[in-house]
Amino acid sequence: MTVAIISEYNPFHTGHEYQIKAIREEFGADTEIVAVMSGNFTQRGEVAVADKYLRAKWAVLSGVNLVIELPFPYSMSSAEIFARAAVKIIDSLGVIDCISFGSESGDIKALEKIAENMQKSEYSTAFSMLSSDSETKNLGYPALSELAYKKAFGSDAPFFKDSNDILAIEYIKAIKTLNSSLKLHTVKRYGAPYISKEFTPDAHQSAMSIRAALAANDMSFINSIPEEARDSFLENLSKNEFPCDESKLSSALITHFRINPRDDGKLIFDARGGLYNRLKKASIEATDIETLISNAETKKFTNARIRRAIWYSFFGVTSSDVKDLPRFSQVLALDTKGRALLKAIKRKSDFPLITKPSAVDSLDFCALEQKKRLDVADSVFQLTKPKAVSGKDALRRTPFVKK
Repeated sequence: MTVAIISEYNPFHTGHEYQIKAIREEFGADTEIVAVMSGNFTQRGEVAVADKYLRAKWAVLSGVNLVIELPFPYSMSSAEIFARAAVKIIDSLGVIDCISFGSESGDIKALEKIAENMQKSEYSTAFSMLSSDSETKNLGYPALSELAYKKAFGSDAPFFKDSNDILAIEYIKAIKTLNSSLKLHTVKRYGAPYISKEFTPDAHQSAMSIRAALAANDMSFINSIPEEARDSFLENLSKNEFPCDESKLSSALITHFRINPRDDGKLIFDARGGLYNRLKKASIEATDIETLISNAETKKFTNARIRRAIWYSFFGVTSSDVKDLPRFSQVLALDTKGRALLKAIKRKSDFPLITKPSAVDSLDFCALEQKKRLDVADSVFQLTKPKAVSGKDALRRTPFVKK
């Protein structure tokens, strides 16, 4: 049995370890686990706390067999595109039997029902109507989608809106859209909520709370890092390999909006509807990325939407760039079972998986253009590290191999 997890591991913690153990308890101790993990930019529009190769290493040390990348810009997209891109990669590998995901509800049947309903014409009609209604059109997507769902299927219709449930629904929708035969499995989330920044005694911490503690130089969370990965975590922390800090790029991001014309946002994904010009106006008074975001935030434009628009504008990511699904991925880390899986993938699939820098020569034009876009983003990411490094560092990396 081979099970895939769509992840960010930002950073890998005991909640992620709990999911891995739950999968093997369900399907057997010999279950092979493949993680499709966000690269250096994450779904909520943030820079990852540590380099993707390092985060993948911690995952493999803690029980994942193979980690491959969900590349930029898909890793920093809305839940729908994030899910569709990740499921596309998993389905293309030819060896995955099942996708397992965490969810607050833990109710796979209810999640499937909501996903099914959201693909019906009743929902799309209600959503379109509310999107053009003067009283509701300025609501953000999460609120608008819930309102549309209730309008289409009744005010009492169950609708999940917690972070992991939302992603789970999008994974299910993506499997149906791609006509995939992948099976579904969920592990009920246990511990602190996904968006919690507070330390929760005697429970799995959220990745967000760990990142907040790291930023404050507070190590009280350290037991939330699995024992197998803890030495590597502490060693790289002492070497100033992380935590990465996007505020180091504040001046560059603000300058981008100050110097570029007002109409530059027409093709930029997630920056339309007046958001680009709103960011340009906000940049005049902003002194860092956080004030740029807060000055632009409204009910319609959520924090995550604004963050994505900032980075997409900076890197020039267009709608077509995001809607064209991934044509390649990169191997970030693996163990002995992962090696065998990689060989099986190469036998059963023609989906390109890069394992070394020279492998880019085999990519077709479209895949190569996606790889170039990823390399640019990764080169910029190097400037967010505690000690900035050459942009070429990302191009020379090879996967971590657990012996």
